[in-house]
Amino acid sequence: MLKRPYALSTALSTILLLLPAICSSANTPQISVCAPESAGIGQPFLIQISSPQTIDQLLIRWNGKTVIPSISVNNGTSQAMVLLGSRLSSKPEDIPLIVDATIHGAKHEFQKTIHIVPHKYQEEKLSVAPKMITPPEKIMMRIKAEREKALKAIRTISAERRWTVPFALPVKGKKLSRFGLYRTFNGEIKRRHKGLDFRAWLGTPIKAIAAGKVVLIGNFYYAGNCVFIDHGNGVVSNSIHMSKVLVKEGDVVKPGQKIGLSGATGRATGAHLHLSVYVQGVSIDPEPLFTLGSI
Repeated sequence: MLKRPYALSTALSTILLLLPAICSSANTPQISVCAPESAGIGQPFLIQISSPQTIDQLLIRWNGKTVIPSISVNNGTSQAMVLLGSRLSSKPEDIPLIVDATIHGAKHEFQKTIHIVPHKYQEEKLSVAPKMITPPEKIMMRIKAEREKALKAIRTISAERRWTVPFALPVKGKKLSRFGLYRTFNGEIKRRHKGLDFRAWLGTPIKAIAAGKVVLIGNFYYAGNCVFIDHGNGVVSNSIHMSKVLVKEGDVVKPGQKIGLSGATGRATGAHLHLSVYVQGVSIDPEPLFTLGSI
């Protein structure tokens, strides 16, 4: 398998994500697939499929994941979009993307290789209460139960795609701690930051980044008051540390709708918003989603 050079700067990796993807025909001009040549580790990327014919069925396979995207028709053209991404623990490698489409009973297959390349992430040192590093024994069962609930929520894959690109900003505050940071807590424990922090003074309205359905509301030991929203086709967001939640499980929300107020509940050093986004159950960098465009 062909390997890409390991050294690639953060700036170049970002450029690769935002540049127009390469569009190719899948053995026939009946279907076009747009996909990037490369994507940084932990970075999201967009796959777009279109056809002047009616697509009866569509299946996308990549990195052990199988996605059945919802198909829409616009001015006689069938269209579908899928968000994908790699884990922070991934290594640079070439991963085949396979798109299977059925049009008028005939099956068409598209294959291309997406190069997963390095992406530079920074470091950060924080001081928190000792109990937030080594929780009391009586709290461990609670943490385990909360983790299981969260995993079930972030692995939600619903048939209808409710999200569009670009995604809506949850707050207007300055972006603080970035996704992927190597974090040191109290000088000894290192973890990766699987989210994007925004400055949001206590009580600032927190908004949904896309349309979706609220699948979980929690008051968790680490996350504090949190809201999980299923945006469809394997995209789930989680907003945490809220002082107050303004929605309930089962609610269907619109992009930009208020879902809560910022706070410092859970493991937090001050009031802010921590936003996590998952695609196909994998934690990815939310930041590019706010500038990601349709091709």
